[in-house]
Amino acid sequence: MGKSKFFKGVLYGAVAGGLLTLLDKSTRDEVGTTLKNSGDTITKYSKNPKLLADTSKDVYEKLRTTADQVSKDIQFITEKVNIIKGMTPQVKEMIEETKETFEDSSEAYKETFTEHPPNELTTGEEDSQPVASSFKGY
Repeated sequence: MGKSKFFKGVLYGAVAGGLLTLLDKSTRDEVGTTLKNSGDTITKYSKNPKLLADTSKDVYEKLRTTADQVSKDIQFITEKVNIIKGMTPQVKEMIEETKETFEDSSEAYKETFTEHPPNELTTGEEDSQPVASSFKGY
């Protein structure tokens, strides 16, 4: 019994709200135009059912074509994501190898430019400069 009162209240509220919105002239004009256009469309299709069938077929074909394209796009994206997921371990390994190579090279560069062979490039001073700085731009 409570349910029937609820739905009656919702219905009465909707009707009251709709009537209140019609106090605005622009809303009344818009509702009138929409009702007239709807009536014209209903009359047109009721007089020519073949036109309704043709229009419905066109809309159906457009929806089907769009759905097919969306399905193909989703499949394409899914394939690419799976490829990327498969590549991730390989890419991670390549990055690690590159990082290790640069770290090793960095250490080698440091050793090359800070160590001196005995008495070959030093000026005889005990605290000599690295080899690279002894060239002074040459």
